[in-house]
Amino acid sequence: MRRLGLSFLAMVLVASTAHVALAKGKKAPAAPKGPAPVAKAAEIKELKGDYKWGMTPPQVIEKINAKIDASFKDQAEKYRMDPAKSDSVRQQIKNEKTRVAKSLTKFDGQKGGWDVSIIDEEFVQNNSESMLYYKEPKQTRYFFFQGDSLYKMFVAFDKDVVAGKSFAEFGDMMQQKYGKAQAIHREVAMHGKKNKILDAFQWRSAEGDGLRLVDRSKFYDVYCLVIYDHAVAERQTEIKKANAEKLPKGSIVDNVIEKTSERDENDNVVDRITGKEVLKPGESRGGNQNIKVPSPTSGGKGEMKAEERAY
Repeated sequence: MRRLGLSFLAMVLVASTAHVALAKGKKAPAAPKGPAPVAKAAEIKELKGDYKWGMTPPQVIEKINAKIDASFKDQAEKYRMDPAKSDSVRQQIKNEKTRVAKSLTKFDGQKGGWDVSIIDEEFVQNNSESMLYYKEPKQTRYFFFQGDSLYKMFVAFDKDVVAGKSFAEFGDMMQQKYGKAQAIHREVAMHGKKNKILDAFQWRSAEGDGLRLVDRSKFYDVYCLVIYDHAVAERQTEIKKANAEKLPKGSIVDNVIEKTSERDENDNVVDRITGKEVLKPGESRGGNQNIKVPSPTSGGKGEMKAEERAY
């Protein structure tokens, strides 16, 4: 029970931290004026690669498996006459394909590590959505399905690709590749003053795709490209907004957000449930008590090892 309580509190704290700016005056991005610029068709085609909207998870996995086979082609040929090394290469290929297949996750309402991860804003629970992912040479690509139909890909660049660039600098680099983008700003209230900060860059394609560059550097030190079937994504956004409006006020998460810098009468709710004392971040009693929460870097149906990220 203590372990369960700690895990629950950790997820609440991470979710609260991610949304605290919104609760403290951070507003949603203002609606842009006019449509986004059209991105270069050749670059959109390259980004989408062999994947097409409407593909099923097995069809996407088949394409990924072909890429895995191609990535090991040189090694397989090099060790063709060496039975031991040839077997090792075949096992690596098998392991890679198994990892991809096992990454398929259905968002059927059961909360897990993905709800507090780099993709936590990209799906809706209990809405016939699913996701699988594949680690490419310099990025990780997440595939999102609505009713087993591919409609979005989320590409998280590796840290060495970002290479210390600010979001604005990286945005300039992406505009050189895809063409002039529409910059989206978000209004943030701090110390009684309202400031506008750069929130995203977005484009569209002549075929009905949407493309946006988003900043995930606050928690994950990376920037991400999201390409999607615009019509489907709009419907998903409306569903997400409707679900958010249904959330009850006064929940545990609300209490944490409302009381980020002070203790309140409900802050020991996990203690009361478990009968054990749970220390808050920064507190310690009898050694290191840092709470560790999931990181989205490990495989296996979206479940992530708690020891991979500590807060």
